[in-house]
Amino acid sequence: MKVKVFRCRICGDPYIGEQPPSRCPFCGALAEYIIDAHDWDDGEFEVDLSEQSRNNLQAALELEIGNAAFYACAERQAAQAGDQYMLAKFKSLRKIESEHASTICKFLKIDKPDLPTATCQSDSAANSSEGYKREDRAIQAYARFRDQATEPRLQEFFGALVEIETDHLNIHAEDAE
Repeated sequence: MKVKVFRCRICGDPYIGEQPPSRCPFCGALAEYIIDAHDWDDGEFEVDLSEQSRNNLQAALELEIGNAAFYACAERQAAQAGDQYMLAKFKSLRKIESEHASTICKFLKIDKPDLPTATCQSDSAANSSEGYKREDRAIQAYARFRDQATEPRLQEFFGALVEIETDHLNIHAEDAE
């Protein structure tokens, strides 16, 4: 098979492979958002934002930055404990949440803020439980933001975030079993 270039309509990042991935390796979006790079629209992040959507994007940015910082702390704790599975899980979640923050900044036309210092537990199971709560809050917020958005692109974006964060919620739930 021939290698091709794809792009994610949610985060905009490119991916090179023979086939599109089942999930964006950068933001976690489902395969339906992965397109051939030839079909990319440079205006994906050029949205005339309503005041409500701008406020919702700002709230989403705060959620994503906070969650990325929390997962960075959980990642460090898992590394110190030598728990390779939890280290990989928290590292992946940190990267994805950070990518969401970067994407939100593209819509807002601002620089991405640095991650603040966050606290977490020394126990990875406790951090996974906290991660579950954080993902659940994000899902509720993004579903509300999707429903409040008047801009089709933001309806799509927040809808994709609901799907992605639901995947994260399920990862935490599986580990609790």
